[in-house]
Amino acid sequence: MKNEKSYSESVKSLSMSEMKNDAVVQELLIDMIILESVLNTKKNILAKQIDEALDTKDKPLFLKLSSEMNILLKQFGN
Repeated sequence: MKNEKSYSESVKSLSMSEMKNDAVVQELLIDMIILESVLNTKKNILAKQIDEALDTKDKPLFLKLSSEMNILLKQFGN
């Protein structure tokens, strides 16, 4: 005879599976929020440094920082 689960066991198993899936989705969302926060922080820091390089007319630094910003934007989008 097959090893069949009762209805309540099946429902409980399904609920546990859904809870695990929800936890995975929640973890992914948290990771996305953290990564977006880190990206925004890096972009803001670079933008301030670029502004300072422009203010001081430091062309080599401006070019370096602009290149870093372009790489960051290409990797993660706008």
